[in-house]
Amino acid sequence: MSPSPRLRSVARLTAVAFTTLGFGASAQTYAFPGNSADLPEGSHWWIRTDHDGTHNRDLEAVRFDDDEKRFTRVKIPFADYEADPKNSDWVIYGLPVTAIADGEVLTCWRNAPEGLKPAVHGNDSVPHPGRTSNPLRIPRSGNHVNVRTDDGKIILYAHLQPGSVPQEICPFNDTYVDDAEDRVGDLPREVIVPAAQRVRIKRGQFLGRVGSSGASAHPHLHVHLQPMTSETTVGTSLPLPFSHAWRKSGNADHNSSIGFAPMQNEALNLFPSAIHPDPLLRRGDITGDPALEVAMAASGSMVVTATRDVTGRLAMNSWQLAPDGEFTKLHDASAGAATSIAMAHPGSSSTRDVVTALRDGSGNLKLIAWRVASNGAFERMGEAGGDANATEINLAALPSGLGVVSAIRDSTGHLKVSTWETSATNDTVTRMGNGFGEEATKVALTPILNGRVDGDVGRFTGVVTAVRTPSGNLSLTAWEITPQKTLIQRGTHLAGAVTDVSISTVTIGNSVRDMVVASVRLTNGVLRNISFDVSAAGQFVRRDHEDGEAILEVGSARVGAQHLVTPVRDTTGNLRVYTWDVDLEGKVHRSGKERAGAIVSGLAATPTAVGTRFVITAVRLTTGTGGGDLRLIAWEANFR
Repeated sequence: MSPSPRLRSVARLTAVAFTTLGFGASAQTYAFPGNSADLPEGSHWWIRTDHDGTHNRDLEAVRFDDDEKRFTRVKIPFADYEADPKNSDWVIYGLPVTAIADGEVLTCWRNAPEGLKPAVHGNDSVPHPGRTSNPLRIPRSGNHVNVRTDDGKIILYAHLQPGSVPQEICPFNDTYVDDAEDRVGDLPREVIVPAAQRVRIKRGQFLGRVGSSGASAHPHLHVHLQPMTSETTVGTSLPLPFSHAWRKSGNADHNSSIGFAPMQNEALNLFPSAIHPDPLLRRGDITGDPALEVAMAASGSMVVTATRDVTGRLAMNSWQLAPDGEFTKLHDASAGAATSIAMAHPGSSSTRDVVTALRDGSGNLKLIAWRVASNGAFERMGEAGGDANATEINLAALPSGLGVVSAIRDSTGHLKVSTWETSATNDTVTRMGNGFGEEATKVALTPILNGRVDGDVGRFTGVVTAVRTPSGNLSLTAWEITPQKTLIQRGTHLAGAVTDVSISTVTIGNSVRDMVVASVRLTNGVLRNISFDVSAAGQFVRRDHEDGEAILEVGSARVGAQHLVTPVRDTTGNLRVYTWDVDLEGKVHRSGKERAGAIVSGLAATPTAVGTRFVITAVRLTTGTGGGDLRLIAWEANFR
């Protein structure tokens, strides 16, 4: 099933991403322990050596010095650093560290002090006296987290900043241990977490910040993977194969996205290397006319945007996307007055054609089918509609067959869901069925083809709506779509208080089942993703949730099979694009976080694959006369 755009009004964010083959994450690979959005502008994670021929890895970060035309590990000119070296001078110092695999905290420490001065040349660092005393009072790993994975291995994250490891992860609050060399097997006795206090860690979870505690000459993150040979002993370190990241040679005289290659189950064995730690890598972009709203869809190399222009009319534009991520503007078309614009492909099969839904100049719902030629030219085809005073308009492809599904807030303030059949030539758009729901202040919609849980014989096919009720709560409803394209309301689920809501579908396993993920803004402003199974009878089973940072607006869409993208406007008014995945148990893991510039309210994203895979975001910039300039950004995706 090809996902459809999450479509919103000017005050909303929407997103859709693409589906192609080969996106299943390997159980034997690991996420990278950091995100690019946390790096200073123009910086990358970095690896310099092979740690004396072992599989242990010391990860650092670099910025590119335009004057010297090389990468450097410190934030300031080296002469200034040499005169008075500080841990905080290092690019990597203080960067967040995230878990690369699920597991249980076996050992940890959180308040050990750092080395007094970092290295300037070679090993001339000044360690903390706790690392030279007899007995040693600071563990060799300093502040650290040791996570025993579900497959019997252990991952060490070492030398973290004092106080940065969350107390809910690590129960120890003392500054020093009594004797760092007192061990039980291979584990320092005083840092072993009592069995009753060991907490579960999820891949992508925050563990602490990079520092220089313990046996550390300068700020860096030491990470290694070892087999557990008993409850307290470990074997020789193993290769750490990373996926969903990018790397290139560090021997470069310029800094750009050129040269980065996707990491797919690969250990870091190229030295030196610059590392882009996220699945998405920004490629090309293009700026269009000012707009007041934006929706988007794509098929192959053709990207289509539907905007409300500064005169208040619907404006259609087509864009060609090249394999390197560069855009070319093709054709445009226009229609009458429009607000609350939404767009989707008519059906689950791949097609360039689109259907737009909008509120026309009279306040009524209008659907317009558009034929999109191979050169991007538009031909306006069939039309339908009629609902008065429609707002909060959303549109999605029918999960099976030709047509679309709309979800609106009707003239009474209640949810109304309608199915629409389109002819093969898009000459006609015919309403087939209606469903009437609860009172709503915000509305979201996603199709689902294959809803089921263990024990189900059949499957659920239809759509799921997510609304914010007048009391401020998230409410989900499953709507079955019959072979005649009529609607039957099935299960409902009421969750907690939210201020914004989006929803998307992911496919788990080898098309084993579809799940829905509600991406919401909580009342405290924090982004939360909540995963649900939908049974064959249309009943909801809540599985998991995972939080992000504070945001202003949220959108969401599927990327490939079990992957999710949530483009958001953050609290500083900038675009951030988070990536997540959902595993067989329905657990939600964060896999990346990208950052772009300042935007105003309203955003869309869409799928496409042109020789490679891309996520396309369309944003409204803070520039533009009468509206925000439209900008399309192509992000190449590595989810293999």
